[in-house]
Amino acid sequence: MTTSDPHKRHSRSARLLVGLVIVFSLACGQGALAQTNASGADDIEASRDELIRELVNLTDAAQLEAVFSRQFIDRVANAVAFLQPNLDPATMTAIREETGAVVRERIESGDALYSVLYPVYEKHFNIFELNKLVTFYESPLGQKLVRVSPQLLTESLSLGREWGLSLVPEIIDRVQSRLADQN
Repeated sequence: MTTSDPHKRHSRSARLLVGLVIVFSLACGQGALAQTNASGADDIEASRDELIRELVNLTDAAQLEAVFSRQFIDRVANAVAFLQPNLDPATMTAIREETGAVVRERIESGDALYSVLYPVYEKHFNIFELNKLVTFYESPLGQKLVRVSPQLLTESLSLGREWGLSLVPEIIDRVQSRLADQN
């Protein structure tokens, strides 16, 4: 279908040209990527490794580790208290303190969080996306997100817990009603 309007023809031509440039760029990029030798693949992996390390550092992983550590320690203590409800307070204190010490030692020994996060970042982000994430987290907005992330996490978990608990009466009613109908 042709059009007599020169503006529409120009617009269509421009879109076609942009599309061809994009296709050509992608084709050339894939060809170049296909030509990457083992050394180039190693370089890409090294770059990915460096980017993920930088991303973990930029996202103030230590602050998030502290939040997760407290939650982990609480879960361990709660599980022990559930399984052994008659434990004396001194034993519970020892459990909390030793759990905290083990977690702290593993974190301080080096790459504890990095070794956990690396496969997750590697799975979900390519090298281009990792570069963009690093750029974002280096920006003022990225740094603000880092500062407020622990509060966002804590508040979200709290609100999620409250919401979940608000559903309990309805769930109980439905289960009781269903069981009554089956009997």
